[in-house]
Amino acid sequence: MPESSLPSEERFFSFEDSEKLKNSFLVACEVLKDYRFVILPTVEKYQPELYTDQYKPFVIGTCQDGSLLNLRTDWTVSLARFLSSIRHLELPVKVFYWGNVFSPMGDTEKFQMGIEHLGFSHVKSDAQVIEKLCEYLKKCSVNDFVVNLGHMGIVNRILEKYREQEKIVKALFEKNFSELGKYPELIDLLYMQGSGEVIEEFVKRHPEFSKECEELLKVSEYLKDIPLIFDLSELRLQNYYTGIVFEIFHPNLGYPIAGGGRYDRLYSMFGKDIPAVGGAVYLDRLLEL
Repeated sequence: MPESSLPSEERFFSFEDSEKLKNSFLVACEVLKDYRFVILPTVEKYQPELYTDQYKPFVIGTCQDGSLLNLRTDWTVSLARFLSSIRHLELPVKVFYWGNVFSPMGDTEKFQMGIEHLGFSHVKSDAQVIEKLCEYLKKCSVNDFVVNLGHMGIVNRILEKYREQEKIVKALFEKNFSELGKYPELIDLLYMQGSGEVIEEFVKRHPEFSKECEELLKVSEYLKDIPLIFDLSELRLQNYYTGIVFEIFHPNLGYPIAGGGRYDRLYSMFGKDIPAVGGAVYLDRLLEL
């Protein structure tokens, strides 16, 4: 009898990987005892203003009224929509989630564990998010990682000078030197990687970014026991990030195993004024280690 083949668009996990994913949830419950756990809808009403061309949702159908439906693409946006609907939301609050997200590009279905700190405006909370995610990774037996730290405040203010912003963001995200050749300021960012000396050198040449550089150095002081590299070309494809951003890398993989940052203006899209910072671990990628 011929072996059956499974569609490549569907995501199946072996018993072993399924057990690892189950344990990743149990570890989250242990590490994040002081966080509120939340479950959010898998199917949402499509709101195009929440997405960019670089970060499209998985549209799956229509409602009777003609409005589109999409599968959950971004836990942070879903959480913001939900919490903004609560009239008397008690702040500050720390939240964690665990579950799948969907994308029409690449792997259709992915799993994430993430945390969000809402109502915290000090950069100490940015550091605490990174520290907590690193603690979680270690509890999942993942070590030898390094944190890349950047600031969207720097990137966004430079991007304001140019028209083709989405094209530039894609090139910067891919660290595409040839595509960025006509943008000297952005090429400069690609070389701004390393220790605190890189930040000190950058702020001497660009004093207009002294506040952002001060925040980067402050976060690094809180994370003295965690391997860290400054990378001023570090960014997130979602357009709601406003401040410190980060990615966590493992030497055995060529792509990040976690990432996040500060997004103080996201809640204003839903009528709230809530400073926030968060990050997620990409659980599928941990299965490759």
